Amino acid sequence: MSRTLVVFGAQNSAGALAARQYGNDGYDVVLVADDAQCVRALTTVLESEGISTRTFTGDVSSPEHAKAMIRSIRSTVGPIDAVYYGLDPLNTADYAAALNPDSATETCALTYLSMTAVVDEVLPEMRSRKSGAILVERNDTTTSAQPSLGGADPAAAACSYLHGLQQELACDGVHIGMLSIGSLFCRHNVGFAQQSSGPFTKA
Repeated sequence: MSRTLVVFGAQNSAGALAARQYGNDGYDVVLVADDAQCVRALTTVLESEGISTRTFTGDVSSPEHAKAMIRSIRSTVGPIDAVYYGLDPLNTADYAAALNPDSATETCALTYLSMTAVVDEVLPEMRSRKSGAILVERNDTTTSAQPSLGGADPAAAACSYLHGLQQELACDGVHIGMLSIGSLFCRHNVGFAQQSSGPFTKA
């Protein structure tokens, strides 16, 4: 039976690479985007490599929308075996002094709240199967604060949440990982490298 990877943020480099690596390892790939046009080039590449690809479009900027998207995907393609989440808000402040309540809310919603909603929706099924992977894109602020990246602070909360999940799910067969471009290139078409921030293991 085929396995499925769902990619939130396929327009990002790490998301595109994750889609190709999992696809070349036999996974069907589902790309989630606001606009199918954003991932058309990637879809063409994946299909040219023989990777079964579907695109779902919609707004996932709130936890409710993110959960609805997962349910829609599951009802169409069946069980979800792995998820990559790499969504970042557009046009938000890069510097701490430029943050305001609106930009902070937008950043927190996409970087943290919608991500936890996706995890909450897919995790029960993965735990019952004792198999699955949840992968989230890592940026520099997940390990140390940087003044020029003040707008990404919710990523640090996401990092703490993922580390907690990693420890709690260690015996459940569900792998939690934070991805960066470097980790994806480290072992091309083989797997994700082990790094200090967590396992980079495929389901």
